[in-house]
Amino acid sequence: MAGYAAVMATIAAILHRSGHRPAVDLVQTFLEHFAAIRDALDGTGLWDAAEGMFYDRLCTPEGTVPIKVRSIASMIPMLAGGVVNGERLDGTLSVTKRFGRFLRRHGLDEPARLADAGLLRGSGDGRRLFVSVVGVGRVEQMLAALLDPAEFLSPHGLRSLSARHRAHPAVLQFDGLYASVDYEPAESTTAMFGGNSNWRGPVWFPVNYLAVAALDRYYRFFGDDLQVEYPTGSGQRTTLDRVADDLRARLVSLFLAGPDGRRPVFGGVEKMQTDPRWRDQILFYEYFDGDNGAGLGASHQTGWTGLVADLIRRRHKAVPPTFEVVQRLLTAPAPPPR
Repeated sequence: MAGYAAVMATIAAILHRSGHRPAVDLVQTFLEHFAAIRDALDGTGLWDAAEGMFYDRLCTPEGTVPIKVRSIASMIPMLAGGVVNGERLDGTLSVTKRFGRFLRRHGLDEPARLADAGLLRGSGDGRRLFVSVVGVGRVEQMLAALLDPAEFLSPHGLRSLSARHRAHPAVLQFDGLYASVDYEPAESTTAMFGGNSNWRGPVWFPVNYLAVAALDRYYRFFGDDLQVEYPTGSGQRTTLDRVADDLRARLVSLFLAGPDGRRPVFGGVEKMQTDPRWRDQILFYEYFDGDNGAGLGASHQTGWTGLVADLIRRRHKAVPPTFEVVQRLLTAPAPPPR
């Protein structure tokens, strides 16, 4: 929802700049929504500083119980981040509304502190402020798990559940209740949910696409100043644009024939792997095995797996980065008044 609010604020700013609609009020409204969501997240105690991850909490009459499942859902807060330009920033701070109070409460209205933290760049009308639901320090902690081959990073994208739970299932015991979640890279080992393991291990395109887009946004603002170990445990540090490019390559590789002529998407289905009448008929599966990339679920899921087309175009720089398009729209000369 915070990501939604940030995007809507951007759309409103573009509409205002283009003269299609006076929309400063909408920009302010959505920025306030963004601030309210961050405040709510900060105040719920979902962040586990020791493990560098957000966890759900079960609310009981006696208090709250953390549900320590290392899920891709734990990473979703880092997807909500964006840039407020100098013009919008000045307008926001000039009114005593929630977003202005949010900036002041976090010390984000003090240029010197922002500059020292690398969150405010440029000067004059060219100033840009990076605002996110999750602070950059927390993002780096979260990426350590997300980019770990022993956890979320698979050869073909990001798993929906940490592979750590293969040997160490997450267990919840409370008031006579016992429940566990283990890593299931393909179909479920039980008949629950029709045998669909859903988010217990497979690679799903929607959240992978959003993660790659978020890494691009972080890089566009921080550039080479923000580097992470990739893959985690390798001892090699790199910039987030290279991480995003590699994740694109991993996702695209699901559909490409390897040196042995076999496509990961077709798994062990020999007819699809070897029959010349079928081996080039690519199917858009619903989700993919978290270990070997085999296609699973519905086999004509173009609704979101079709995003691979956009990943291919961006991987080969066939389209400009979204950030650049937005910046052009926001900085284009305003049309004359109607």
